Amino acid sequence: MSDKHRIIDSLNDKLATLMETAALVNSKHNLETVVARAVQSACRLTGAETGSLLLLDAAGELHFEIVLGQQNDSLKSLRIPKGQGIAGSVAESGTATIISDVQNDERFFRVADDTTRFVTRSMIVVPLHVKGKVIGVLQAINKQEGAFDHADLKLAIALANLVAPAIEEDRVK
Repeated sequence: MSDKHRIIDSLNDKLATLMETAALVNSKHNLETVVARAVQSACRLTGAETGSLLLLDAAGELHFEIVLGQQNDSLKSLRIPKGQGIAGSVAESGTATIISDVQNDERFFRVADDTTRFVTRSMIVVPLHVKGKVIGVLQAINKQEGAFDHADLKLAIALANLVAPAIEEDRVK
């Protein structure tokens, strides 16, 4: 297969992923289903090994709503104060970011890696905005090939913008 065909196939796959997620959001599935699909889609769109979605609670702390992979249960009770860690920093600032070397980032919240014995190398963290308010963050973790780039970030932002209103609507029911 030529490079041109690989690029076209990749773009078609990304478009299909966004369309499938939009259809899911519009079908009024429950929060658990939407959140799980959002994280799966984030990984598929960005080529990430795994991902997670954290939501802000009434106390202003982030909690793991969903974590892909075997370590999900061990993180469910973990709380990250807004402003702490990379996820907390993104929730506080409302600005998406790419971290190429997580282990050496001063904001890195090591408790999650220590709890799961997972090594986070790189990540994209995108805020979930609803009506100018951040309700949580979506994370794509460890690019499988190469490094996360601006195109990956734009796709993750588009996905977050797609699912955030559905998540908030389900939470306020």
